[in-house]
Amino acid sequence: MQVLILGCGDIGTRVGLSLLEKDWDVTAVRRNPDLLPEGFERRGADLTDEKALSDLLLVEPDYVVVTPMPQSYDPLGYRAGFAGVAKILAGQRWFSKCRRAIWISSTRVYAESQGGWVDEHSPLNTAEPQAMAMVAAEATIRRAVTATIIRPAGVYGDPEGMLMRRVRAGEGGETGAIYGNRIHREDLSQLIVHCLERDAAGGSVPPTLVGADDDQAPTHEVEDWLAARLNVTLSRQAGRSIARGNRRCRNALLKKIDFRLSYPTWREGYEATLNQA
Repeated sequence: MQVLILGCGDIGTRVGLSLLEKDWDVTAVRRNPDLLPEGFERRGADLTDEKALSDLLLVEPDYVVVTPMPQSYDPLGYRAGFAGVAKILAGQRWFSKCRRAIWISSTRVYAESQGGWVDEHSPLNTAEPQAMAMVAAEATIRRAVTATIIRPAGVYGDPEGMLMRRVRAGEGGETGAIYGNRIHREDLSQLIVHCLERDAAGGSVPPTLVGADDDQAPTHEVEDWLAARLNVTLSRQAGRSIARGNRRCRNALLKKIDFRLSYPTWREGYEATLNQA
């Protein structure tokens, strides 16, 4: 099988390396292709460049994985990085011919912000411009191709990630019952691989998947746990919070497609992360 990974950063690279081990052919695209591993067919392109994406016509991939990123963190950057990229892809003939596309979105698309539960069918956010750009991108992709939209919660696992850096510096967010949702970067990459392999084998793959682990602990609990492991005393200041949403993500559909998390909660995931540091 041939997979084309667009915007191939950390997650895409992990997906590609796993698929290489399974004898798939991997073509990967990112702005700086020199950062891609050997074994990948490496292409340099900006996903917002329509001409560059048109040049991928000769690849003829069976599957396409897209890990879009905002061009900046304001509404304009989200519209360019998500809705804009989706529109460009939808106009490519080669894209519509693939067997399935995997588009990585975010749980930020959900409207819930009062601590309630969300799943694949929950109402979407039509008030925040950044979320609206991601919602629009999802809809464009669905119209263009058979697709699975994966909405991951906060992706962690990098020893130099934001939360780890803040805790090491003794900086904590506000306390309070603000739910958090997470998925380890290895679990997210393996979920993508699982969907691709399942589809290639003729199995059913849902049109939408919430990518989250089994725990919805508030961020301050995670900070306290990490601080204890690192022997750090946290200083908490009012108004300092890294939580973007207050919701609880159901991941029951992952089990229904026979996917098993390697890190079912953040405790196992951060323990592994600390061991890498």
